[in-house]
Amino acid sequence: MGVRAKVETRPARTFWWDREPVAASGALRAVIFDADSALADDGRDTPRSGLIDSVMSLFCAGIWVGVVSTRHRACVETLVRHVVGDGLVETIVTVDDLSDIPRGRPRDAELYRLALWELGITPRDALAVTGSRRGLRAATAAELPALETRAGYNEPEPLLASGFQRAHRRWWIDQLAA
Repeated sequence: MGVRAKVETRPARTFWWDREPVAASGALRAVIFDADSALADDGRDTPRSGLIDSVMSLFCAGIWVGVVSTRHRACVETLVRHVVGDGLVETIVTVDDLSDIPRGRPRDAELYRLALWELGITPRDALAVTGSRRGLRAATAAELPALETRAGYNEPEPLLASGFQRAHRRWWIDQLAA
């Protein structure tokens, strides 16, 4: 019989934010995109760079994708079909769904609230992605963690499901620190 060497391994190294308690946030269950500013480049029917990879990674990770817009449903459904594709978006909420709410900024926040209601989750379980200050204010008014993106989803590196999860967690950690 030979002598076996005892193999010792060190625990994997982690960053401080990985060791931070997550009591204030739930797991990321949905990412809600602002169709008016975060899906297409300059209102065209071409997706922002990296958007398809981002949405596919969310879909594969089991994270729902929602879309909100201050435009009419027919226009938004066409845009989503062209830039994202069919079957990847769980819910679309548009201004047509808010006919009983007066126009203005509180109405923008209601788009996010209705999307959360349709998904059956709370703001703690979702992340809003917008490309404008107006969208950021609306998401914040709906008490949603928000990520503002002005460029594409692949700069400086691809924004995939794990990146959305880190942004969601980081937002809640920042809220606890404030």
